[in-house]
Amino acid sequence: MRHPKITYLLAAALIVLLSCNKDSATDNEQIDFQDTDTESPESAKPNSGNADRAMAQQLYIDYYKASTNINTDISWTGSVPDCTAGSVPQVTMDKIFLRLSYFRKAVGLNNSVANNLLKSEKAQKAALMMHANGTLNHFPPNDWKCFTVDGEEAAGNSLLTSTKNAEAIDSYMRDQGDDNYPVGHRRWLLWPELQEIGIGNTSSYNAIWVLGNPGTRLEDTPEFIAWPPQGFLPKQLAYSRWSFSIAKADFRETQISMNIKNGRSIAVEVEELTGIYGDNTIVWKPDVNVNTLTEDTTYVVSLENVILDGIVKDFDYEVTLFDVDQ
Repeated sequence: MRHPKITYLLAAALIVLLSCNKDSATDNEQIDFQDTDTESPESAKPNSGNADRAMAQQLYIDYYKASTNINTDISWTGSVPDCTAGSVPQVTMDKIFLRLSYFRKAVGLNNSVANNLLKSEKAQKAALMMHANGTLNHFPPNDWKCFTVDGEEAAGNSLLTSTKNAEAIDSYMRDQGDDNYPVGHRRWLLWPELQEIGIGNTSSYNAIWVLGNPGTRLEDTPEFIAWPPQGFLPKQLAYSRWSFSIAKADFRETQISMNIKNGRSIAVEVEELTGIYGDNTIVWKPDVNVNTLTEDTTYVVSLENVILDGIVKDFDYEVTLFDVDQ
């Protein structure tokens, strides 16, 4: 049974814990963390990076593809046998940030996310602990191999996955697994107020400290954050769960419908609402198999009865999926 909705006032560690999941995108991957006037339908303005196919493909090349690790990249400088946390080489660290920038730019977020060196140092100790013990835990016991107080603190404030390097960002964005129905990891990484993170990384595990010290929303912050985003997106990155986020929105009466543009309707399965990760978000699983798409395909997404400040609003937007390798 899924847990009930919990208020944002819960402790940070509990917030992360509630998005725990030991299911994975691959056999080995684990991922863990944390009566009114009705207006006419609205659509957000096209965002940087997803206005048309060419821009979306170039964004993919410049940020996503450029952040792919190669065999000579070193994941970390630590060691499990002697519990040396080590550090993340700059090339690997840069690629992790570049991969994060891809996803944020794709939804129209252009603010920079900084590396908090102290948080990264502690997150590195958390990643070591997960690696040394071969599992994920936001509350690691003090009898764990390579246990440290700093690592324990970071574990309670971080996203955790058994995926390394820039591919860890994909793992968080994918948010696969039964317990990840609120896509909490995705919501933190795409949170407009995210201004700094700490990164820990080993040859098998990753930790990203996301909680604490939020920034202010920039004036060019999109009206909503959706994944897949409005506009064009490589079909390879349209994961099984779709999401739509607006700060303080009430989605309890929201209905979602989808159809192929000028074509058939798409069945959707709406996930249970949970409002404790970043902005309020509604999540659904459409009956879309991207692997069968052989040409650019546009989906029309409609959300009715989204309540914002007591006003009911409807939203319509289009997502066009294309094969980035063609």
